[in-house]
Amino acid sequence: MHETKRPPYLTGQAPVGRAARRLRSGIKLPAALLLAAAIGLGGTAGGVQPAAYAAVSVPKLDNIRVALFIDTGKYVSPAAAVTLSADAGLQLGLRGAAGEKPVHQAAARTPVRVYADGYYAQLPETGDVTAARSQAKKLTAGGVSAGIVQRVKRGQSAYRAYVGPFATKEAAASAAAGQPGASISGPLRWNAGSFAGEAEANAQAVALSQAGFDADVALTEAGYAVFVGEAADNAALQALKAQIVAALPTVALAPVDAAQSYVLKRSELDAGGENAGGPLAAFAFGGGAKLWAAAADAQGGITVRERFDRGYRGGIELSLFNGKLAVINELPLEQYLVSVLGSEMSKEWPLEALKAQAVAARTFALKQGVKYQIAHVTDTTTDQAYKGLAGEFAAAQQAVQATQGEVLVDKNGLINPLYYSNAGGMTAAPTEVWGNEVAYLKSQKSPDEGAQAGKKAWYRIVLPNGTTGYIHSDYARATGQKNPAGLPYYESTATGVSVRPAPYVDNATNPAAFKVDIGDRFVVIDQEVESNAYSWVRGPYGAAKLKEKLGAAYTGGALNRLEVSKRGPSGRALEVTANGQPLKAAYPDSLRTLLGGLPSTRFDIEETGRYTILGAGGATRSQTPASQPVVVAGSGGAGKQTDEQLFMMNAQGKVRMATRDTQFIFKGTGYGHGLGMSQWGAKGYAEQGYDYQKILLAYYTGVSIQKAVP
Repeated sequence: MHETKRPPYLTGQAPVGRAARRLRSGIKLPAALLLAAAIGLGGTAGGVQPAAYAAVSVPKLDNIRVALFIDTGKYVSPAAAVTLSADAGLQLGLRGAAGEKPVHQAAARTPVRVYADGYYAQLPETGDVTAARSQAKKLTAGGVSAGIVQRVKRGQSAYRAYVGPFATKEAAASAAAGQPGASISGPLRWNAGSFAGEAEANAQAVALSQAGFDADVALTEAGYAVFVGEAADNAALQALKAQIVAALPTVALAPVDAAQSYVLKRSELDAGGENAGGPLAAFAFGGGAKLWAAAADAQGGITVRERFDRGYRGGIELSLFNGKLAVINELPLEQYLVSVLGSEMSKEWPLEALKAQAVAARTFALKQGVKYQIAHVTDTTTDQAYKGLAGEFAAAQQAVQATQGEVLVDKNGLINPLYYSNAGGMTAAPTEVWGNEVAYLKSQKSPDEGAQAGKKAWYRIVLPNGTTGYIHSDYARATGQKNPAGLPYYESTATGVSVRPAPYVDNATNPAAFKVDIGDRFVVIDQEVESNAYSWVRGPYGAAKLKEKLGAAYTGGALNRLEVSKRGPSGRALEVTANGQPLKAAYPDSLRTLLGGLPSTRFDIEETGRYTILGAGGATRSQTPASQPVVVAGSGGAGKQTDEQLFMMNAQGKVRMATRDTQFIFKGTGYGHGLGMSQWGAKGYAEQGYDYQKILLAYYTGVSIQKAVP
C-alpha cells in the first residue's frame, strides 16, 4: 500500500526534467519498448469496455534498484553502518569501470560491517576489551550507531569505541560534546606506500602499528596501499606527518587524493547481534567508491541486520550519496514483484487478486523511473512495501509469472496505478484526495467488507464510578440482570483485562485506559466490531489535545465544535471545520494526518460536549461546554449537578455519552487514500468470480492491460 503524496504526473502534466535526472544519475536509461495489442480480457467490469492502445511505449527494466537506506533531502532513511551476512557466505567487491575487484569473502553466516568513511567522535583507546564493550553499549543505548575498532599497537591489543561516521567535523564534535574524554577523528590520511599484493601492504601496516600509529590496508582501483592516521583537519594531518617521520624516517609519505576511491580493511568487535563482542571484518569506504555485496550462492539472499534482519535477493550496493551512506538492493524486477505481493497481500488470498496486484505493482514500479536519483523506489509504503525474502511465497511467484510483463496503460502510456488496503465500500474520486481530476480514477463501489469477517465484538462499558471504555467480548459475560434503564449488566471473566478507549489492541496508540478483574460488574451501553481495515473507531480525543495536533491548521480559540462541512462523491471529507472555521489542509487527504492519523477520510465525528435536551411542552435546550451545568432531579425533588459526564438514551434505546469537557470520536470506513484499487476489494471481486483483468478494469477506467514484446 502506498501513501498519497500528490505526484506531478497526476495533474495532467508530465514531470519536468525526469529524463535529465535519469541521465545525471549515472544509471543507463532503459530503451523504450513497443507494446503488443491488448491481450484478451475475458470480460469487462461494470459494463466498461477496455480500451486498446497498441502503439504505447514503456521503459524496459530488467533490474530494479530499491533504496533500503538513503537520504535525498526529501526522503530520509538513515543508517550510519550496515552489517551484512549470507547463509552461504558473502562476497564483497569494489565496483569500478573495469568491473568488480574482490575485497573480501566472508564465511557462511559471518557478519561483515560496512560504512562510509567520515568524521568520528571516538572515546579514549583502551587495552581492556571489557571496558571497550561497555563503552560501546552505553553509546548504543543512547540511540546512536557505535563501533569498536580493534588494533594491535606495539604488540598489545588496543580497542577504541566510536560514534559515527558523520559527514562533517562539526557534527562529530557535537556528538563528542556529551562524551567525557571523547575526541574527533576524520578521513584525512597519509599514503605510506603502494603495493602489488595484500600481503606486502599488510606488512607495512603492521610496521606502522608497531610504532603506535593507526594504519589500515587500503584497496584502491590501482591496487593495494597503506593509509595511516585519522586526522580531522590539516593541522592534525601535518602534526601526524612529523610524528611518523620522527619515528620511521624511511617511510615515504604521500598525500591521499580526496577524490580517490578506496576501501579500508579493519577488524572490529561486533557491538550488536547474537554474537555481540565477537570479532568481525569491517570496511570503511571513501571517495567515489561503490561496494557490491553478493551471496556466494546466486540463489541465496543477503541479510541486512539494521533492516529488521531481512534477507534480500540480488545484491547490495553501498555508496556515499549526499554525504550519507546509501544502501541499495539491486535485483531482477520480476523477483522484486514476488516480494511486493507477499508484503502487500496475504498468501491465503485468491490467485486472481494476487495477479491483479502483480500487474498494478509492476506498472507502479516502471512508472517511477529513477525516482531517488540512484534508486527507482524505496522499500516502504512511500512507494510499495518490500520485505525481501520474508515477503515471498509460492502463490505470489505464480501470480507474477502468470502476468509476466503485463502493465496498465492509457493513451499517454503507463498509468500511475495507485492502490491501498480498503476503500470502505466506495473508492475515492481524485478530487477527494488531491482536489484534481484524473481520467482513469473514478469513485465506484468496492466489495471491501471481508476485512471485518470473523472479527469479534467489543463492548462499550461503564463502571459504577462512571469510567468508560471498550472490552473484548471474549472477556465479558452477561449476568442476566439489567439496570433501571434496562441496560444489561456484564462481568469480567478474567483478571487484569485491559479496557481501551477504542475497540482494538495497540499498546502504542490505544493503550489500556484501565483494567478489570474477574467478577467486576459493569453496564454495557453499546458494542462495535473490532476495528479493522473496513470499519474503525478512533478516539476519544480531548479538545485541547486535538487542537494541539491541528497546530497551524486551526488558529481559533478553545475547540468545542468539529464538523465535516463538505463531502465528495464517495462520502469522504473534503472539508472539516473547527468552531466553524475550515481547517487549513494542503489537500483533502491530508485531513487524515491533521486529525491524528485517521485510517481514511470516510468518517463521521461524534462530539460528547454538545447535545439537545427536550423539556416540557416540547421546549429544547442546546447544551455545550459553555452552558450552565445540567441538574438531574432525583426523588423528593432533590437535584444533582452532572459536571463531568452523563449517559443519555434516545427513543430507540441508543445510549450516548455526554461530557462536560468536549471529546471527539471518529467512526469511519476504509484504510488508505481510496484512489485506484482496493486490495480487500480485489479479494472480494476474486471471491465473486472476477479474473484479475476484470478486477483491474473495475478500478481503473478507460485503460488497457498490455504485454511488452520480449
